[in-house]
Amino acid sequence: MLDTFTAEDESCIYLPDRPSRQEYLVLLRLTSGEYEAAMNQGYRKFGPLLFRTVCDGCRECRSLRIPVDRFTPDRSQRRASKRNADLLVRFAAPVVDEARLTLYNRYHASQETRKGWPPIEKTEEDYTFSFLHNPVPSIEISIWEGDLLRAVVLTDVTPTIISGVYHYHDPDLADRSLGTFAILQTLKLAEHLGKPWAYFGYYVADCASLSYKARFRPCELLGEDGVWTPLMD
Repeated sequence: MLDTFTAEDESCIYLPDRPSRQEYLVLLRLTSGEYEAAMNQGYRKFGPLLFRTVCDGCRECRSLRIPVDRFTPDRSQRRASKRNADLLVRFAAPVVDEARLTLYNRYHASQETRKGWPPIEKTEEDYTFSFLHNPVPSIEISIWEGDLLRAVVLTDVTPTIISGVYHYHDPDLADRSLGTFAILQTLKLAEHLGKPWAYFGYYVADCASLSYKARFRPCELLGEDGVWTPLMD
């Protein structure tokens, strides 16, 4: 470990009326088993940087996971699969290029307008640090319509988990439900690799950007006591 620190309070990006505080761990080395243990303590990561929320008086950010062998797509998820059956899905090591940067920044700009996300535009260096400088094994799921890149999912691979790091997709194709389709491909990857769990980062019930994850059932939330419990209706 290089360093550990807790950032100063700032406005929460998920619940803007509340303050937010993040704890960070900066690591030189991290095995996949060590990261799996950290995820089960509420940590997430971008590149070599682990973080978790440590907000006073608020515990709304809770890690969410799906038991792969018990997942059953609902009606809308089955429709999303059929709607995108013409697309090509590829699994490979993460890369950065103009197509990915352009799609990432278009997607984020759309979310700024639709959901009030903070402005950001990733450079090749930013993208590389977040998604390619990775101490644990990783797989990129890319989704193509011919030679046009339509969606990307970045995942981490640990002994029993496929962890969705980030996904983005073409904002001009809302009728295709590409976000839903992308998550379904992540679950298929976990099934193919024999991983019993798919982790999808934080769930916040009152944040539209995160609450959608509860539509993938059954799913479980991590409690403050370190115990995973089913998310009930």
